[in-house]
Amino acid sequence: MVIDAPGTLTPPAGGTAAVQQPVVVEARGITRAFDGRGVLHGIDLTVRRGEFVALLGRSGSGKSTLLRILAKLDTEATGTIKVPAQPGVAFQDSRLLPWARVLPNVLLGLRDGDARERARTLLDDVGLGDRARAWPRQLSGGEQQRVALARALAGAPELLLMDEPFGALDALTRIRMHRLLRELVSRYSPSVVLVTHDVDEAVLLADRVLVLTDGRLSLDEQIDLPVVGRRSHPGFVALRSRLLTELGVGDDDH
Repeated sequence: MVIDAPGTLTPPAGGTAAVQQPVVVEARGITRAFDGRGVLHGIDLTVRRGEFVALLGRSGSGKSTLLRILAKLDTEATGTIKVPAQPGVAFQDSRLLPWARVLPNVLLGLRDGDARERARTLLDDVGLGDRARAWPRQLSGGEQQRVALARALAGAPELLLMDEPFGALDALTRIRMHRLLRELVSRYSPSVVLVTHDVDEAVLLADRVLVLTDGRLSLDEQIDLPVVGRRSHPGFVALRSRLLTELGVGDDDH
């Protein structure tokens, strides 16, 4: 697989550069197999600056595999991909180091002179400024995920990759984390690719949703709904129904 730095989209004939945002992710022909079994089949994906993209799919459809490729954690795929050098990554498991306190966990891998100040600011942003010296075992599951989110943003990444980061949380904590994520994305402006199995989560958070079916992108749709009051908007129900149908699940089965 060829990996390079992000490029810039060439405007279509008759278009203008002003209507195109710089490309943060550009993947072409991404194919991945495990033990001879194909998982991804020629994926083409472009993510522009500031986009929040949700990736839906049934279990085994290749969602997490694609995210790991974008994160450069899986280098065995074929195809070409352009991504930022240091994307931020968050997983369902917070993956905090149990032998390190909260602040060192946020600072993990950072060496520049401003890193400590950024880390403290992010801990304040996620509501844990007073827990910088706590051990991970002293935090609730939701608090651990907030630390993981602060760590993912501490390197000021252009791209934030998230693999079902709220999947293990209870319903009320998930709602709070959704609100927090929207605030952080608005403040720090990374492009986001969120892998989720939750259709409601995808429609509530993203401005573009993709469906991965049997290793191929079967749907790519913009979400043109207001952020405030999105769940109560008539278009929410229609889009939710369309996505469930694409996933092979009827409203009555969900």
